[in-house]
Amino acid sequence: MRLMLGGINNELWFQSIAGYFVVGLILIPILKWAFPTNKAVKAERAEIRKLRKELRKIKRK
Repeated sequence: MRLMLGGINNELWFQSIAGYFVVGLILIPILKWAFPTNKAVKAERAEIRKLRKELRKIKRK
């Protein structure tokens, strides 16, 4: 006998929630592999951060 609270099949609900986690665990590494972050982009972001820091120092003076 299956326990159904409020007419909801709890077993099916838990399976669907678990399915989202499994798909996420599979999909995230595939997306990271398909769209890697470029080293040039990382270097550019670091340069922008460095420039912003210098601008903040100049504005303080």
